[in-house]
Amino acid sequence: DHSRQLLAGTFVPTDTTWHHFQHFRGAFRAHGLPVALSTDGLALFGHESTADGRDPRSEFQRALTALGVTHLVAPSPQAKGKIERRFGTFQNRLLALLAYEKITTYGPAQELLNRELARQNRTICRTTGRSPDDACPQAQAEGRTVGSACPDPSLLDLHLAFHLSRRVNADQQIDFLGRSWPISITARKTVTIIHHPQSQFWVVSQPPKPPQNRWPDILGKFSL
Repeated sequence: DHSRQLLAGTFVPTDTTWHHFQHFRGAFRAHGLPVALSTDGLALFGHESTADGRDPRSEFQRALTALGVTHLVAPSPQAKGKIERRFGTFQNRLLALLAYEKITTYGPAQELLNRELARQNRTICRTTGRSPDDACPQAQAEGRTVGSACPDPSLLDLHLAFHLSRRVNADQQIDFLGRSWPISITARKTVTIIHHPQSQFWVVSQPPKPPQNRWPDILGKFSL
């Protein structure tokens, strides 16, 4: 964008929807919600933009839509512009820094990445004549930015998660992750699971409904 500020970066072992949920949760809590978010056309993101109001094509788009964020797909490296050049810079520099400091684990690697993000945000841009850390607050003071506050963490729990449908057994239990789980008595034949992998999940009476997208009745909560 106009400030060139780098908002967040995360090292992850694999490129998955859940890892992107975790990454954007941290970014949203630190900086608020953007009006729109651009990605490439990976299937996990959804290969078509939601700017025209079409139904979400992925879990990622479903979550952004519920939070009021438009997903834009950049169809080519040229369309992504500056971010592709940033990727190239980071890939070259970080590999050299990680090798120089003999870093082989995620914790120290993330600390190095955070330092590098902060360093680049302090660096004066030749185009603007200001550092990103100076350009961003100036744009905010002049009313040249658009966004909204981050919602309550409970709504991030609801939307930045996997939504799965399950049938209710005759004994008021559901089958999930290879075992049965008891839930509160419900007349519904199917329920929805809100799943945070390797962490926790909730069982709710139905999926959150737009436009409110609030929590439905909770029939059970379980730690993993």
